Amino acid sequence: MSSPALERFLARIYVDAAARERFLAAPFEAAREAGLTEEQSRSLEAIDRTGLMMAARSYSRKRSAKAARRSGWTEGLSPWRRIARADGVAWVRAILRMFG
Repeated sequence: MSSPALERFLARIYVDAAARERFLAAPFEAAREAGLTEEQSRSLEAIDRTGLMMAARSYSRKRSAKAARRSGWTEGLSPWRRIARADGVAWVRAILRMFG
């Protein structure tokens, strides 16, 4: 049942709240509009809605945390990592690689 179109559709409903709401309101229609086959669309009607919402929240938190790390924020980092980031000391980075 897996196909690139199905995987793209699932990824979209996991990360896009509006697409997820459209899907939850009318699963079959949303899947067909996305170009999925009738068989794929029918099987998505039985998706675990609670699991879908939990996974979407989890992915959202992970994306937010990743974005914070990329933006240079050091909150939540260990003191050694803050030192390495602030000072740029090569030996601290070497130690972090060994124990990190």
